[in-house]
Amino acid sequence: MSRGAGVLLKLRVEQRVGLSELVKLLWLSGLGPDDEPTVADIRKAVATQLAQSGSEGIIDAADQITEARDHGEDVDEALGWARQMIAKAYRRDFARFPAELAAFEAGEAR
Repeated sequence: MSRGAGVLLKLRVEQRVGLSELVKLLWLSGLGPDDEPTVADIRKAVATQLAQSGSEGIIDAADQITEARDHGEDVDEALGWARQMIAKAYRRDFARFPAELAAFEAGEAR
C-alpha cells in the first residue's frame, strides 16, 4: 500500500486576471448584447471560458481580435460592449484597486 492511499486533498486553483483579460474572455465566449445578459450571465460566461481554456484562452482571444482587425472586421463595438459589461459585473471585485478600475472605466490601458 502506498503512502497517502485513501487521502483526499482539496485543491483550489486561482487564476488572477485583470479587467482587460476578462474583456477578452467575454468576447471569446460569444455572449453579446442581443442575449441581454445579466451580471450573473456575464460572470458565468467568463468563468466558463476561463475554466475551459485557461490563460491560453486570453492569448487566443487576443490573437482572434488581432486577426479580425487585420481582415477589416470592426470588433471595437463588440469589445466596447464587453468592456462595459465587465466593468458592471466585476466592479465590486476590483473596488480594492480604485486607480486601475478608474483607468479601465475611462478606457485607458493599464
